[in-house]
Amino acid sequence: MKKRLLALALCAAVLLSGCSAMLERGHETVSTHVDYAVTEDDSVLRAESYQGLVNAVLYFVNGRYTRGTVRLYNYTGDVEGDLTNARDEVMYADPLGAYAVRSLTYDTTRILTYYEVEFRISYSRTAQEMEDLREVMGLAGVRQELSRLVTEQRGSAVFLASSFSGDQALVEDLLELAGYSAPALYRHHDLRQATVSLYPETGIRRVIEVTLNWSQSIDAVAEEERGYAQLLDNAAASLLEASPPAGEGYTVEELAAIVRSAAGLRHTDGTNLALDTLSGEPASDFGLLMAMEYLCQQCGIEVEPVNGSAGLWLIVSTAGGYRHLLPAGLWPVEAGAAGEEEPAEPEKLLYTDQDLTELGYTWPNALHPACEDYAVQEDVGG
Repeated sequence: MKKRLLALALCAAVLLSGCSAMLERGHETVSTHVDYAVTEDDSVLRAESYQGLVNAVLYFVNGRYTRGTVRLYNYTGDVEGDLTNARDEVMYADPLGAYAVRSLTYDTTRILTYYEVEFRISYSRTAQEMEDLREVMGLAGVRQELSRLVTEQRGSAVFLASSFSGDQALVEDLLELAGYSAPALYRHHDLRQATVSLYPETGIRRVIEVTLNWSQSIDAVAEEERGYAQLLDNAAASLLEASPPAGEGYTVEELAAIVRSAAGLRHTDGTNLALDTLSGEPASDFGLLMAMEYLCQQCGIEVEPVNGSAGLWLIVSTAGGYRHLLPAGLWPVEAGAAGEEEPAEPEKLLYTDQDLTELGYTWPNALHPACEDYAVQEDVGG
């Protein structure tokens, strides 16, 4: 009896003409006066409009039915045309249908006062894969899932993104930034071979599937990175212990000075690894940035990578607000030339948005916090 009552309530929710998509049916108000028809196997539904037809098929998909029947009563539309459109909408426009349905076929029979449509559905995903879909909201939710994929050292991730209109290229860019945000996971710094799929490709509600294409098992990659991370942690701890902060905590400038003093001479073909950079080897700009990012993370300073027109740089949190940190500010300072008593001064380290814009730099502003000079703005406003 309980099973039958539950089925009646579910069917009433989906057969309302004009009701919302089935993936959101838990928020619907159910009326006990709506016409419906339910058999003992809970697989016969009634609809009177095109939207009711679509929602009925979505009900089958969400319940992972392989067969189901919809009876069309008082139907004034083009039955055959609407069935074709409903099938396409479920298979190619609905996130779960586009992700999980392999085929959807139907047969139509005219029975006196109604049409009876028998659907047959096959799936390309297992029931567990469909059940495990996590839903996230907006750009922030997508970035969080990609960060989890990297930091948890998983081989793949699948999730349902709502209120997200980005395309495949944007997801690939976000994945790349997620890899750069984990300086200790050096194998994740090159994720260009990852496979990114969106179901459907357009819209604001889609399933996003990301697979990292490693040349070896994910377990082997994770083991290799764990060993590297331990060595990096030891090297950073030694440098920080040897150069304590002037105040209660390190400033960005103090950490940059540690990187400059620890690294060997800058070289375009130098190391890209934070560990080698902090161990005194000649480093590339990328290696210097990864070393700086790691030290910031160890010292509780908010930091994130930026992939802009001039390549990679960082945004860091300072006492004056967020600031851009360019790799040139981390270049080791060379000794002064013959006859000079003092070594050269280091390059400028921190920049506002306006500073970089005036220098001709561009970057995806919407993905990063604003780097404003609030003190100047307050003076102007006063």
